[in-house]
Amino acid sequence: MSQELKQRMVDGGLWAAGGRIAAIASSFVLNLLLARSLAPSDYGVYYVVLSTMIILATVGTVGMDRVAVRFIAARKAMGDWNDVRAVIGRCLKTVLTATLLLCLLFYLLVPWFFTQVLEVPAAIALSGLMVLWLFFSTMQRQLAETFRGLNDIRGATLFGGFRNNGILSSVLTFGGILALWAWGAISLATVFATSVCTSLLVVVVAAWTLRRRLRAPEPSPRPAAPSGEWSTLRVLHEGWPLWLASLIAVLRAQVNGWFAAGFDSAEQVALFAVADRFVLLLTAPLTIVNMLLPPVVAELYARGQIKRMERVVQAVGGLASLPCIVILALIFLVGRPTLGFLFGAHYEAAYLMLVVLCIGQVTTILTGSWQVVLPMTGLRRQTLRISMWAMLIQFACSLIGGYYAGVLGVAIGASAGAIAGNILGMIAAHRHLSIWTFISVRRAVLKDAATLLTKRMSGLMQARAQGG
Repeated sequence: MSQELKQRMVDGGLWAAGGRIAAIASSFVLNLLLARSLAPSDYGVYYVVLSTMIILATVGTVGMDRVAVRFIAARKAMGDWNDVRAVIGRCLKTVLTATLLLCLLFYLLVPWFFTQVLEVPAAIALSGLMVLWLFFSTMQRQLAETFRGLNDIRGATLFGGFRNNGILSSVLTFGGILALWAWGAISLATVFATSVCTSLLVVVVAAWTLRRRLRAPEPSPRPAAPSGEWSTLRVLHEGWPLWLASLIAVLRAQVNGWFAAGFDSAEQVALFAVADRFVLLLTAPLTIVNMLLPPVVAELYARGQIKRMERVVQAVGGLASLPCIVILALIFLVGRPTLGFLFGAHYEAAYLMLVVLCIGQVTTILTGSWQVVLPMTGLRRQTLRISMWAMLIQFACSLIGGYYAGVLGVAIGASAGAIAGNILGMIAAHRHLSIWTFISVRRAVLKDAATLLTKRMSGLMQARAQGG
């Protein structure tokens, strides 16, 4: 690994880690606050609506978030900034059109959807806020992933939304709801209104920042391809397999709330919500890696450096696995009393579901970042097939488990889908690219990473001291 690439990964890793830590802390305390302030049934409604928003925001991007990361990074590596601007513009226009149509359709279907499909009629009164939240959060995700394609991890981390752990979104939402709690004004409507205002503010700031960056002159050593080359049909052709794969992955992660609401009471859905949010602590380090790796993988693959890419993926995944193991041990040892202490005695019953969900996430850690490697190397249809098989296994197990065991059965189905998908994904990466994505922890890698981080932190402190 070259010194330049190492330094870039360290810089991006510091921002990704900082953003993830801020998002985890804000989200954890926010859920704790909501669980204690809202009735269990209302907290269950919040969880179901949030899951719905995440799913529909993925629908609204129509794959342009993944197209932006892959092709912006590749064109930037070749120094063709005219083509970079063409890709960004076409992707943003496509997402804007698709999101407006989706919001209109969703607004018309809200009464039917939340009474006949999810049986959560309390959400109907919030339909206007949900539509606004859907629009701004979708645009926010596209803008954040555009920064990631530019290899600007700082911008992606600052402007990301609820799905990609943005600092501004997490901190501002938490601050707003904390103020509502202090004033005794927390309700489902005020929580959603705060989220809408936060997304609107982040979209405005992100769009302004992106415009300033793209207007700056950049060297272009070769004639730029015509902007018309990036037509709507082309970006949709490139993006639809990635979109379906991303949508299936989001469905696998978020549809559990729908299954839980369909097979159990709102109070039991609240238990599942706490377990589902708590288990995010386990995979947080790997999530940081997956925020950092996409532009690096796309660039190394474009240069034909496959084995180098394998070493990078394995080494970084190995480093991320170390804190995951510590978190897993703590969950198994003190998970039950911790749930009761933080969320209240009612939520101690979520411990068994938490353990079941953790079992499935262990394979996510061990098999590494195959879910980044496959789409960023052009293996779109393979990614789609793997996601479909994992989704079918998860849905079948969740339906059967939910019917016989309620929310616990839904948790078992979620773990079964995670195990199947991760094993299939790792095997696919080896079959098509002749690399393994499983984690690898070596003493030399740990020493090298520690040295780089120490030097980087020392440099930042010296720069701050000189600036002061």
